[in-house]
Amino acid sequence: MKFKLDHIGIVVENIGDLADIFRRVGLEDPTEPVPFTPLKVAGSFINVGGTSDVYLELLEPTRADSPVANFVQRRGGGLHHLCFEVENIEEASRELVQKGFPMVTEPIECAAYDENLKRTCEGTTKISFFRISERILIELIEKGR
Repeated sequence: MKFKLDHIGIVVENIGDLADIFRRVGLEDPTEPVPFTPLKVAGSFINVGGTSDVYLELLEPTRADSPVANFVQRRGGGLHHLCFEVENIEEASRELVQKGFPMVTEPIECAAYDENLKRTCEGTTKISFFRISERILIELIEKGR
């Protein structure tokens, strides 16, 4: 299984506040936040990789019962996950499970990723999440082609 870093997920209470800080540092403007209803979050991306398209993803909870709302309450936000692009998410997910990593979210469609980055493609991008330690998750992403 071959991994390529796609983005680093950071959970925040308010996307706008952190986006302003990154803007002042000199990074590109973030994308407009797009809601992802299945996980009750909104996400915004900032390209930090230049031509290699590596992003910071800023995630904020959209509801009190969002999986990341508890993360904000307990830890005040912060590093949440590393996302790696894979060619076949089903195969890569099975492999991580076989290696003993607990699956947090089975592969699901994530049109919000494509919408956020203004990607036009056939097929929808899919994501899944795995716990690799007490404090960090790995997200797998298979981009729509």
